[in-house]
Amino acid sequence: MHFAYSSLITNFQESLGLSKDIIEETFNKPDLTDVIMNRCISIKNFVDYFIIIIFEMDGQTVRFLSAYRIYPKLLDGIDISKMKPVDVLKEFMERYGMSKAILRFGERKFFIEKGVAFFPGILDIEKYLEAVKNI
Repeated sequence: MHFAYSSLITNFQESLGLSKDIIEETFNKPDLTDVIMNRCISIKNFVDYFIIIIFEMDGQTVRFLSAYRIYPKLLDGIDISKMKPVDVLKEFMERYGMSKAILRFGERKFFIEKGVAFFPGILDIEKYLEAVKNI
């Protein structure tokens, strides 16, 4: 299997506290995975934090689109281990994402309209890094 990484991951993995090894471990041994349209969202607990990845598969290629390190304190101590990956991603993006105009639906930080569109969000990196400094 071949792994391909988005420019987001390649450019910001170090500042986001990610490594390709930890992303691949989350892919290979996730705690849970949700499938939304043609994309997968997997999550894995690494004791003090969770890694959530968004990826799509094309034959033997796995394209990692986004990956985030999520500390429970960033979500006010919500019990992430009892949530579905898509719900964790939504909660995370509602707090640390940037709004984007979605045609016919207005400004959103996260969006799913089954069979129509899935927008997994865009991280506001400065806001996220500021919050992580306070953990």
